[in-house]
Amino acid sequence: MNRWRLLAMIAIVAVLVLLAALGLSGAGNPLVVRMTDQCNPATFNAALHAPVCSGDGTITFDHFIRELTNAQKVGAWHFDPENTTVEPGTALQLTNTGGETHTFTKVKNFAGGFVPILNQLSGNPVPAPECGTVTQGGIIPKPESPLNIFVEAGTTENGPTAGGSFLPNASTTKIQCCIHPWMRMEIRTR
Repeated sequence: MNRWRLLAMIAIVAVLVLLAALGLSGAGNPLVVRMTDQCNPATFNAALHAPVCSGDGTITFDHFIRELTNAQKVGAWHFDPENTTVEPGTALQLTNTGGETHTFTKVKNFAGGFVPILNQLSGNPVPAPECGTVTQGGIIPKPESPLNIFVEAGTTENGPTAGGSFLPNASTTKIQCCIHPWMRMEIRTR
């Protein structure tokens, strides 16, 4: 009987050690960051003469421009969560549930993105340096880099892990979409 009790205790301790290791590494519990929008494909694609929107969103392009003009943001275009605190080792999973491409970009300060008209209408006339380079002809988007992750509509990308250079320990990191600059979030790493 003592032998079975000893084996059971060893098994319990092993499971507890494994669970603790997963909890410390964040590997067992990623933070899902959702990028959302509700673009209506027929109206967005017609207005922009390009296939920029997919899915089944209900907000027309005209409604989008009206809301952006009046409120300097469009509520259905946002990050979820907008603000959060994570433990070192927590991996981020970037899920685009909307119909447009979004970026997950680390910025020093919130500012505009690389679409001049959206910058103007959202009250962010000056682009964030991390979003793009301003030239005589406009703004050239920065290519994808560890600090600028493009996430296409309906896809999921692996994001950074808290405690690394993207999300350093004991700091707050500002994130924005360089296409829709009112899409912002702050991530505090303990």
